[in-house]
Amino acid sequence: MLDYFCSLQITRNKLFCTRTMIAPVNCDNLGSNNSKGTRSHSAQGLASSVCSSAMKIPLPPRPWITDAEDDSSDEIDSSIIKDEGLIAMERTRMRSRYRHHKQRQVNVPIGIFWDIENCQIPRGCSAIELVAAIRAKFVRDGRREADFVVVCDVRKETTTRLLELNDAQVSLIHVCRTQKNASDDKLRQCMRRFGDLHSSPAAILLISGDIDFAADLTDFRYRKNMEVILVHKQNTSAALIACASSHYCFDEIASTLPRKVSKSEDETPTCEVEVLNLPIHQPPELVSIRLRHLAKKCGGRVVSVTAPTAILKFSTPDHASRALMRMDGEDVYGRKISTRYARSAVPPTYSSDEGYSTAPASYQPPTFVPPPAKVCSSPQEMGSFNTPCISKEWAMALKQLPAPTPPPHDFCPPPAPKPRKIRGTHGSVNLDQSGCSSSNSGEGRNGDISASRAVSPWNSSASFSEHSESEESTAELTVSNLPPYDAAILQEMLTQLFNLYVQTVRVTVWAAGEGPLATVVLRSEWDARLAIARIHKRRLDNQWTGRRLELSLGKPSPAPNLDVLRARLRAILLDQKNHTLPLLRLRDAYASRHCCALTTSDIAKLKDTVVIHEGFGRMVQLVDLTPVSSSEMEEAPWKCHIHASMSTGQEDGSRILQPVFMEISTLAKNVHILLESHGGILPLLSFVECYESRFDALVCDPRHGVALELLLRSVEGLDVRDAPSRHLTWKARPLALTPPLPQAANSESSRSSGERERPRTAPALEPMLALFERELIDLLRTAPRCSIPFSKLIPAFHHHFGRQCRVADYGFTKLPDLLAALGNAIVVLGSGSSRIITISAAAQSRRWTSDLVKVLKGQPGRAVQLHELPQLYHAATGRPFSPVDYGVCTVAELMQRVNPQAVTVAPDGTISLPRRLPTPEERARTREFAMQAVELLRHTANLRMEFSRFVPAYHAHFGRQLRVAHYGCVKLLELFELIPEAVAVCGAGAAERSVRLRGGVARALLARRLRALPALALRDLPLHYAHHYGAPPQPDMLEADTLEGLVYAAGGCIENNIVVAPGGSPAWAGCLLTACAVLCGDRSVARGSTLEYFTAAYRRLRGAEPELRRLLAAGVITLSEQRLNVSPEWRVVWRLAQLLTDRATPASPEEIFIEFARRYEPVFPGVDPSAEGVADFLRHYMEIFTETETGRWTLCPGVVVPRCRELIPGPAHEDYSVHDTPPGQKGSRVFESPKNNIWCSPPASALPTPTAFLNLENKRRIRLAAHFEGP
Repeated sequence: MLDYFCSLQITRNKLFCTRTMIAPVNCDNLGSNNSKGTRSHSAQGLASSVCSSAMKIPLPPRPWITDAEDDSSDEIDSSIIKDEGLIAMERTRMRSRYRHHKQRQVNVPIGIFWDIENCQIPRGCSAIELVAAIRAKFVRDGRREADFVVVCDVRKETTTRLLELNDAQVSLIHVCRTQKNASDDKLRQCMRRFGDLHSSPAAILLISGDIDFAADLTDFRYRKNMEVILVHKQNTSAALIACASSHYCFDEIASTLPRKVSKSEDETPTCEVEVLNLPIHQPPELVSIRLRHLAKKCGGRVVSVTAPTAILKFSTPDHASRALMRMDGEDVYGRKISTRYARSAVPPTYSSDEGYSTAPASYQPPTFVPPPAKVCSSPQEMGSFNTPCISKEWAMALKQLPAPTPPPHDFCPPPAPKPRKIRGTHGSVNLDQSGCSSSNSGEGRNGDISASRAVSPWNSSASFSEHSESEESTAELTVSNLPPYDAAILQEMLTQLFNLYVQTVRVTVWAAGEGPLATVVLRSEWDARLAIARIHKRRLDNQWTGRRLELSLGKPSPAPNLDVLRARLRAILLDQKNHTLPLLRLRDAYASRHCCALTTSDIAKLKDTVVIHEGFGRMVQLVDLTPVSSSEMEEAPWKCHIHASMSTGQEDGSRILQPVFMEISTLAKNVHILLESHGGILPLLSFVECYESRFDALVCDPRHGVALELLLRSVEGLDVRDAPSRHLTWKARPLALTPPLPQAANSESSRSSGERERPRTAPALEPMLALFERELIDLLRTAPRCSIPFSKLIPAFHHHFGRQCRVADYGFTKLPDLLAALGNAIVVLGSGSSRIITISAAAQSRRWTSDLVKVLKGQPGRAVQLHELPQLYHAATGRPFSPVDYGVCTVAELMQRVNPQAVTVAPDGTISLPRRLPTPEERARTREFAMQAVELLRHTANLRMEFSRFVPAYHAHFGRQLRVAHYGCVKLLELFELIPEAVAVCGAGAAERSVRLRGGVARALLARRLRALPALALRDLPLHYAHHYGAPPQPDMLEADTLEGLVYAAGGCIENNIVVAPGGSPAWAGCLLTACAVLCGDRSVARGSTLEYFTAAYRRLRGAEPELRRLLAAGVITLSEQRLNVSPEWRVVWRLAQLLTDRATPASPEEIFIEFARRYEPVFPGVDPSAEGVADFLRHYMEIFTETETGRWTLCPGVVVPRCRELIPGPAHEDYSVHDTPPGQKGSRVFESPKNNIWCSPPASALPTPTAFLNLENKRRIRLAAHFEGP
């Protein structure tokens, strides 16, 4: 080692002295950029490498105890390189590592993490240029790149894109995009690893807009004191942006890059994606489920599946683009699918913040050339309108409509708001709106259509307005209660506010008498509903002192026609005493007549006609007593001129709400007659007078009656309409020109009340509306007769659910409009202050079916008798049973409303649930489950278990979950009902129910346990049993009453107070068989034997008196009406014992099965009618039978089977139970034998001999017939 250092010193001296050893051209590692790598940290201060091809100097190892520091700059000065081409090396200064280091400038490390699925590379943009732009923007100002991680699915990216990312020198990590949050988890792991390696000061740059990173960014910023930079998309959540120190828009960074659109990328991004190469032989339902599973991460839904293609729709083009890459190449039932944007001419739809597309459907209605806008002010002007100017298509459509009822005089229908008429929001179609002008924004095609519809007489038909208006029509929102700002400022503020939620078409602001008003035109009604839910009652400038905006759908309602209003009030008050009415009664009479509200402000405008007196109550008095002239008197569609009375003071609509007891079928027949005689229109205000004028009077029945209007609404083919007044008419049939429904109508949330014709509100609000519908039905179910007054609905809702009911949350501004949207489930009866809210007939039918199914499921056999229904209904629901709660008067009508697929009603009145026939696989699984249940319960002390513990015990015992659907059942109780021979569910309440073994299975297990115990006294049996099996025996294990009865039921006996196990007493087995022999040998076994006969016959065979109590406990005999019968199980035991007695050797189960079928019955009476079933049955009665080692069966040793010949002469194997006499046969020994002549036996009663009824000729024929009988 010493020689080595000496030679090293000599070499160094030569290096500094020699000037011709190294040429400048050979120094490749020197320069301004590579000098840092040449700095030495050795003890001698030498360079780490010397660029010389002639001399290579081996350097000593680096000492660890010292550190070298060069005071010179990191950059080699150019003066060091001399003209001769030599490098002057200076000796570095040595210092200890424990000395204070000189402060140096340290760059801040930054880690860049990119979720390329969330922030995708724009189409036509180079990944190299995008990465360079990111580095140029963020890797500067003292930052150095420590990590650049890009997470993506390499299978979904193009090869060109992957090569560009690889050339950009980034770390590319592959994740499976089909796994949920796979890329998020990988990025989160990389970010945490970066945080562990680099402490503060450090920076993290996240390129993503996923809200799942919010927690991690917060930890990096506040706990690890790092700088967090977020690069996100435009629609990123504000909560994620708040977690970052600074944030930038990804689109703005990428917008400065050049685009090169290739032919493969020239598709326009849309919200719809087309899936190709789908399997053809799979059902569309399965394919739809698979596609829905693949697209759920991106929020897509399946629009249609038509093999081999499908259309998927997404909320935004960004989501569609992500799904396009995510789903491409996935497997769908063995087919590798491909994706592309749907090729259609529809422009990209605008998406709301809820993720639902609110654009209207692509249906195009028939176009026509409308006439110029015209305002009608009189019926003559309406009649002179030139109708042939309408296009041919529109005229042909109008011809298909039913002829409408002519409108009343002085009636001019206003322009209907689009896309449909909203009843109750801005007044109804009546005389109040006569003379109103058309829309103030009438430019373009929409204005022309509105003008043409305003003059059409068909606009007065409510049914036409609901079916003929197109979904393509725009919707207008009227915004009131605006602050007094400049019109331009208000327009800009409203535009910005509405664009946060929906896309606006036009915003118009104008001055009105009570302040500025604004009209916001939106693309569809659903956009308008969504805007109402988000903006109604919201402050425009977000100040506490600001005004709350009030939104209403449609144009602002015009001021009522004072002349028409004056004439209507005079017509009502002139018929009253003193021409005075209370204000409340006047408003009710006005609402019942004209189906619109009368406000106090409207009355105040008519001071020359009526005045309001303040006193004990506000009274309205008529001042102008001028009679109503014929020119002012309008035709009254609100009453029948033939049958209605002239008085109008009590016409508040309360008579149509009186409860009457009548079947709907009877009412329907009578109402059809009335409608035909009244021209198809029956005003509800005078319906009672019209009905009683032709039929019997309607008797009010408050206890068992149903509201008359609800009964009328329950009649099929009839419809109650509110325009121009409340009347009953025929239900209109659907029109052929109805446009196709949008896909949102078939959403899951819109099916809660059955299939609807059209969506009720915006798709984003449909789930909330469906929830409100269910809550409203639950509230009405708790009310008497399922009805609540209209004025008490909101307080009752608040009291029941503990929260306020905000109508605007569902896209409506008034409660009547919201209830009208729930017309399939909720109906409003009456008018004015007497309105009542109840459940519709269709919803009541579904509710009754559901409640009836609930009652039937609680019964053991899932079947009840009709007379038992009220008691069982009260026990199941806790409410008294009343058909009135379901909108009908009789139980028979209730049963007619039951869905036949859910409940079946037998002709004898039995109501039961239909059972689905199980498949062979389900039957096999059920038999296997029966054995598993026996295996599980046999380990319990009393062969039972609590019902709630069965599933956990099954899981613990067998190591797998119990899924009742694999057996074709829905509930566990249904599965137990399929195996009644093995398991029974006992107990009434849910907390008291238990599962236990029953029948022969429980008997065989208990007999085995008794044989395992030693001989002991009866009083010691509970103690020893509990010591072996964990608990004392319960007598009800085998449905016994006492412990002694339990021993006998198990096949054992008690001799001298000692318990003898089954098979231990052949004498007791002989007693059991003797009883069977006596009862089976009786020739009238169908009725049973009398006690005297049984005792005498038993004594003759056995020589002792029978112990009836023990025989009953053993289950051999049954007592019915003072007659004894042998039980069906012991009859089979007796027959099997005779078969084995006749054989000299033991028999196999197959031989016993064949012989039993030949001698007695073709089918073995057991659970399993086979040879295996015979063996299982023999194992249940081990006190009689025993099994040999070879699997053959014989009688137990010492068991003797008595012969029937000892009782009555006859064949040894004769069993008269085979020839059972019919029930009710007089006498117990009428027949000597089935093969003998029935006339030869003496009668058993005092009736005359049958031969006394035969004459000599008949006797001769009988004798002749006997001679010709065959052998």
